[in-house]
Amino acid sequence: MSLPVFRSAAAAEAVPGQVLTLGEDVAGHAVRVRRIGPGEVIDIVDGAGTRARGTVTTASATEVSIDVTAVTTEPAPAPRLVLVQALAKGDRDLQAIETATEIGVDDVIPWAAERSIADWPAKKREKMAAKWENLLHAASLQARRSHFPQLHELVRGASLARHLDDSDAVFVLHETAQTTLTAALRDLTTGELPDRIVFVVGPEGGISDSELTALQEHGAAPVLLGPTILRSSSAGSAGLVLAQNSLGRW
Repeated sequence: MSLPVFRSAAAAEAVPGQVLTLGEDVAGHAVRVRRIGPGEVIDIVDGAGTRARGTVTTASATEVSIDVTAVTTEPAPAPRLVLVQALAKGDRDLQAIETATEIGVDDVIPWAAERSIADWPAKKREKMAAKWENLLHAASLQARRSHFPQLHELVRGASLARHLDDSDAVFVLHETAQTTLTAALRDLTTGELPDRIVFVVGPEGGISDSELTALQEHGAAPVLLGPTILRSSSAGSAGLVLAQNSLGRW
C-alpha cells in the first residue's frame, strides 16, 4: 500500500539519517486530518520530483518531525502531457483537471473558449486560479505524485494557438475528426517524440470554427476519441489515458 504523502519545500533539503521538522502547513493536515502519529512512515515531496521518506518521531497540530530514511529524485516525465481545458459550467472543468492530475498531466492551461458559458472575470480571476491550483495540489497528493502539475495563465479564444510551442504535438479532441487519437498517437510514437503532447478540450458548445482554424494553422490535428461523445469533464482524461498507454507508461 502506498504511504501517506505530504508536500513541503523542505523535502529538497532532506538528508538520510537526519531529522526533518515540518511546520503547521504539513502538521495541520497530517495530524488533525490524517491522524498521523509517531512510528508511522510517511513521504514528503516538494512537488518538483524530490521524495523524502521517514518515520514520524514527534507529532502535534503545529509541528511534525520525521527521521529521514531515504531521499530519491524522480525525473520529470518526457514528453510532458498538457491539458488545455475549456472553462465549463457546474464545476465540470474542476472535475476534468482533478482526474487529469490523477492520470498524470504535467501542465494545465485554463481556456476561456468563445463558446464557454463559464468565465473568469477580471475581479475573480485570481480567486479562480487559486481554486484550480489548490485542486491540482490536493489531487497530486491523493495520487502520491512527486511532480505536481504546473498551472498556466488563462488564455482566451483563438489566441490559444499563440500560447503553444511550434515543437508541440497538439491534438484537438473534436467530434467531426476523421482520424482517431489512437491512430495519431501510434504514428507519433514511432518517430522522435516532441517535448510536449497537448490535448485541447472545448466547452459544452464545442470549439468554434475560428478557434479550430487558428489551431490547425499552428499545426494542431483534430482527432476523434471514439464513437461516443464525451463531456468536457471526461474527454481530456480519456485522451491522457490513451497517451500514457501509447508511451508505455501504463
